[in-house]
Amino acid sequence: MQIIKNILKTNKLIFLIYTKLFSFLLRAIGFFIPTNDKQILFVVYGGQRYDDSPKAVYEAMKADRRFEDFTFKWAFLDPESIDEVSHHEKLKIDTPSYFIQALKSKYWITNSSASRGLNFMKPSTKNIFFTHGMTGIKKIGLDIDNRTGFDLFREIHDYIVLEGKKEEEIIRRAWGVQESTNILNIGLPRNDDLFTRDADSIERLKKHLGLPKDKKVILYAPTFREYNRDSTFATLLSPPFDFDHWYRELGNDYILLLTAHYEVSKLMNVPENHPFVVNAFKYPNINDLIIVSDLLISDYSSIIFDFALTERPIFSYAYDYDQYSVQRGIYEGYEKLFYNGVLKSEAEVIEAIKNIDYEVQSAHIKTVKDSYFSHYGDATERFINVFIEEIYEQD
Repeated sequence: MQIIKNILKTNKLIFLIYTKLFSFLLRAIGFFIPTNDKQILFVVYGGQRYDDSPKAVYEAMKADRRFEDFTFKWAFLDPESIDEVSHHEKLKIDTPSYFIQALKSKYWITNSSASRGLNFMKPSTKNIFFTHGMTGIKKIGLDIDNRTGFDLFREIHDYIVLEGKKEEEIIRRAWGVQESTNILNIGLPRNDDLFTRDADSIERLKKHLGLPKDKKVILYAPTFREYNRDSTFATLLSPPFDFDHWYRELGNDYILLLTAHYEVSKLMNVPENHPFVVNAFKYPNINDLIIVSDLLISDYSSIIFDFALTERPIFSYAYDYDQYSVQRGIYEGYEKLFYNGVLKSEAEVIEAIKNIDYEVQSAHIKTVKDSYFSHYGDATERFINVFIEEIYEQD
């Protein structure tokens, strides 16, 4: 199935035939499926995880008596692997059952796409999209000069929820957002969790992840490169580290925690049982990794903004800056996010960490946070109120 999906992403003719044919069939089927005005469909990262802002919203709704007569459906690639959602609420994504429930649901709450690249959403459906990170680093949508994707169908959103002062203009332009789409700049519910952890829960989490108590944690969280694929069209990423060298230089004080963007299919060349490395690739909750980390190394990922909420140091390790600037594109202002600017070699990053001044770094990151964020800390409550008072009441 994953190979088929990758082929659809990279072969324009097959993609065109697939989308036109199945969109027509699903629209026809939709005429015979009544809408449940109190059913909500949740989709996160294309069904890969139970995570992100839709998770926070779902859990708040489940605890709220105003939603006790609602029906909730979650779509997953592997429903049996998700224990947090009850059996009767889980669906296997991209199956006939999934598309039937999507047609039946009055509300779609997602951070990716519930339509799965097809054009079958009913006019009465409310499509509520949460960005899964602040926009403003790597270019998106129509702003990308050398696009590799296909814009044969652009999903229509009724509401887009975001958190940044500077991203609404980018999103409206780059996604071709219709004027009728409501932008809710109220913060991302996914990040409320960063302000609720106490010292004991963080200590337990570090133990669960296998992190030592006596060392600071460096989180390495890069984005994906859509132009790096294997013969099955899967996205590849190889961390640009000489792990033994990093261990010699920083191992007395630090340990390296690795993860990667959800689009990365294969994280390659990571040693097993290395004294400097804890591999958390595909770990299901990115907030857990943020909250246990003392500093972040990234490149062009929006995790930079999420991590900025902690006011802890952030370093840009943009080893392929020139290539990425051409192949994908970077928005203006990227370099100013980092106290040390853009670092392009291992030696520069190691030296910056060895000479780190946490107080100065934190002051810089606080400035970034204050400059970029509109709201944070209470986004879940804000959204639930908007849903009850505006989205639901209008229907």
